[in-house]
Amino acid sequence: MGSKDLGLVPALVGMISSDSRDARENALGTFWNLSFADENGVYMGSKYVGLLPALVAVISSDSGEARERALGTLRNLSVADENGVYMGNKDVGLVPALVAVVSSGSGEAREKALGTLLKLSAANE
Repeated sequence: MGSKDLGLVPALVGMISSDSRDARENALGTFWNLSFADENGVYMGSKYVGLLPALVAVISSDSGEARERALGTLRNLSVADENGVYMGNKDVGLVPALVAVVSSGSGEAREKALGTLLKLSAANE
């Protein structure tokens, strides 16, 4: 992806904060699909893209399909070792948000949050 994204990623990041539930869920679904490819995951997980803060906001305040898609994206992004340090950075706020999901989320949401925490713990050893 990288410089070849032609502005797609910033546009999708902007859609995550949209008032339209459909736009938000579609953007999150697109990120989830893109995050399955390792090279996309490394790019999307970088601090310069701005995706992680948007995903943290979704899992902290949203529920249902939007949260599930954000958690799926985060789990996929955590697989790339290059993303571990930034994702685990306290300024990003991801770890407390994931712990909150583990404490109060649905079964599938808890599973995704725990999977992400597991990968982050291994990356930050």
